[in-house]
Amino acid sequence: MKLLTEESVECVLKYLVKGVAPDRESQQALQVELEELLPNHNAITILPVVEGYSVEIEMMDIAPFSRSSFEPYIADQILTEAVNIRCHSRGETQLQLLKARFY
Repeated sequence: MKLLTEESVECVLKYLVKGVAPDRESQQALQVELEELLPNHNAITILPVVEGYSVEIEMMDIAPFSRSSFEPYIADQILTEAVNIRCHSRGETQLQLLKARFY
C-alpha cells in the first residue's frame, strides 16, 4: 500500500493570457518554452484568442508542490516569465485562471 505522500497528484490548469499578439511565431516559441520548463507535463495546448492565447497545461505530477502552492507557482513564475520572454506584448499582459482541476 502506498503512503499518501508517495501518490502523484495530476492536474489541469487553463489560463487566458491577454495583452499579447497571438501570432504563430510567438505561439510556437511559447509552446517550446513551457515544454522545457515543465518536464512532467502530459500536454500543453496553446490556442490563439483575441489579443492573446488560451493556455491549458496538463501535468502528470505536481511534486514537490502541494495543491495550494502549485497553481500560484505556475501563474506567477512559469507562465508569466515564458509569456514575457516569448510573446510580443500589446500593452499590459494579464493572466486569468479559467480552470484548476486536481486529481
